[in-house]
Amino acid sequence: MNTVLAIAPHFPSPDDSSDGQANYMTALAPFLSREADVHLQIIALQVGSQAAQESGDGWTVQRIPPPKPLNDIFSLYLSEHLVPSLKTLAHAASAQADALGTSTPVWCHGYETGEIVEALSKRGHHVVAVVHYSVGVETIHDLALGDDTVRREAFDSPWATLIGRVWPTPYRNMGVRWASRIGNIAQHAPLPMSIQTQFTKLALERKMVANASRLVAVSPSFEQEINSLYPCTVDRSTSVIAGVPTDLPPPLWPHPIQEERRRIIMVGRPTGQKGWDYAAQAFKRLSPQEAAPIDLVLIGGIGHGNGPYSAYSEHVAHDFDCLEHIRVDNLGALSHRDTLAHLAAADLLLFPSVFEPFGLVLLEAMSTGCCVLASNAAGPSDVLRSPWGITMNFQDPNTRVDAITQGIQSFLSWDRDRIRTRSSLARRSADQFSWRQCASVHSKALMDI
Repeated sequence: MNTVLAIAPHFPSPDDSSDGQANYMTALAPFLSREADVHLQIIALQVGSQAAQESGDGWTVQRIPPPKPLNDIFSLYLSEHLVPSLKTLAHAASAQADALGTSTPVWCHGYETGEIVEALSKRGHHVVAVVHYSVGVETIHDLALGDDTVRREAFDSPWATLIGRVWPTPYRNMGVRWASRIGNIAQHAPLPMSIQTQFTKLALERKMVANASRLVAVSPSFEQEINSLYPCTVDRSTSVIAGVPTDLPPPLWPHPIQEERRRIIMVGRPTGQKGWDYAAQAFKRLSPQEAAPIDLVLIGGIGHGNGPYSAYSEHVAHDFDCLEHIRVDNLGALSHRDTLAHLAAADLLLFPSVFEPFGLVLLEAMSTGCCVLASNAAGPSDVLRSPWGITMNFQDPNTRVDAITQGIQSFLSWDRDRIRTRSSLARRSADQFSWRQCASVHSKALMDI
């Protein structure tokens, strides 16, 4: 059995995994091991009290202690942690790559591994970069703060708002592309810390997209976004869609399940990307009669966390706390299995992401029979189908709250028989997506040397 070296910022124990990027890796690893007949040697950062070493089905992970301990994965993205932690990860990954030799293919997961991608590619390794998220796309949407009154209230980002107001929309792609080129220098310029950090992240992404032997984007539409933003990737990229869970837990809900209630769930990191602020405003617009039958469950840690979005998260959590007539349960960050159990009990997943490479929770919701109301971002557009999966037009920031409000009102008009029928259709649609198929795309990219 051959070896594949995999590098990621975070690889928790599968039972403890609670965010999409980690869930993707922990679910895919055993299938990739079997599909490619390889053993995965994984190098990741140690987060919290994770064990330094661990093994599972077809994989072994070595977790590297960062210079300063990371209480949770969100802490990595604070300016005082990001660069030193990733340099420590890069040093350990380079040492392991040298020990294995250039004949060992390398899987680098996420823009955070950009420095590693550049170094190993230049030393002759075949490096496959899995693009799970784009800082460039994030930056374009950050600039849209200048166009959007809802976001300006939810964020304390005066610099992004100011730059967005003076930077014309048609030139933002080009501007972000050039910002990634000068990121190595600009991150040291006398600028506000938030802007320095963004330049750092853009520079990492640039190193990844410019140097990887192959790139695997986590959805077809997201691949198109990457190709448009970074034209140098066109001839080296492919796309993949993840698989559905293979073992579903029984339904779980904070309250007794009642036919007359409408169970809505939101799942995601407590960041601006996920559109929590728009959703809170939409729920405020419902009449008391519309809101009365709603059970709303929030999973992902909104209102908690130590990352750069903590102020935003606390602000939006307060908005949810103040909702009237709706029964709200903010359950924090749950394990993957507990999240699946709550999806299995829910009627509707509300997923208003401003941008979304994929959204693994979409497939998880579908597999449990949960209908979906989502933005028309890249990932949702690739997998959702009417009548069980509805996408909302999010192109104009000023109409997003209206779109969510109307989507929720439409869902509230469904009777229980219609919900059951559409739940069955969602479950059936999920059956076409498997981790084995996903693994075969990764295997081809890794082994096509």
